[in-house]
Amino acid sequence: MLKCLYGLEDLAEGEITIDGKRVLGPAYNLIPGHEDMRFVSQDFYVLDNHTVEENIKDKLAGYTDAYKEKRSRQLLKLLDLATFKDLRAVTLSSGQKQRVAIARSLAEFPKVLLLDEPFSNLDLPLRDKIFTYIRQEAAKEHTAVVLVTHQPEEALRYADEVAVMDNGKLIQHDATFQVYYQPKNKQVAALMGRFFVLDKEDLISSKTKLSDKQSYIRPNQLQIVESKAAAHIQVRVTNIFFNGYGFEYFAETKNGNSIYFYSKDNAIGIDDTVFLKVNWY
Repeated sequence: MLKCLYGLEDLAEGEITIDGKRVLGPAYNLIPGHEDMRFVSQDFYVLDNHTVEENIKDKLAGYTDAYKEKRSRQLLKLLDLATFKDLRAVTLSSGQKQRVAIARSLAEFPKVLLLDEPFSNLDLPLRDKIFTYIRQEAAKEHTAVVLVTHQPEEALRYADEVAVMDNGKLIQHDATFQVYYQPKNKQVAALMGRFFVLDKEDLISSKTKLSDKQSYIRPNQLQIVESKAAAHIQVRVTNIFFNGYGFEYFAETKNGNSIYFYSKDNAIGIDDTVFLKVNWY
């Protein structure tokens, strides 16, 4: 899809436009690609026989030498590449090459930035640092950013909107919050993280109503309450895990259905009975 958007592949049908102008593929363009877009692919397009600094300056043709120096220093610092600036790209690791490819795409901020799993070889603090910068610059420059990822936490963390595709078909396209809490089907629910289905038979009271908008419940929607009167469901704890942020509790409803819920403390033990309230979104 990204190759079609960028003009690296010809379309069998349909069309892609930017600012009302068609994006043409390699059958029409001698040099494929679009001048108003930048594309960070999994192939790490870098100039192997040039230094890291030269790779960045290569994307700044037409600017003054002073600006090239200033901009390259900014990007070298942003991507933790300053110590490698004089090394030829061919000598770098895959993670370092990935950072050089990102730097090249950000040298002159485009109208559209296409990112194909751009952080696969980067640690989380560096990912957050880079994408925080991208979001700030994108807002300032009115740039559209398309991020392709197979990691749900990456989509949830960075995207304003999420589009879920399967076999070339669009399953759901909504605000990220809505895709997470109101997935269209079980497939989307599973893709975005842990969930369970709450049945009417699991409810403590027959008077309790389920939300019309939500069929799939996330563990963080469950809140521990003291009394049965304030609860929606009653569960028995079957297992406990510590995940760094707190504790994950695996439990069963009165009908034997499995659910998960979180807590910051470990005051609850295995086989304990817990009352839970569901916070609907």
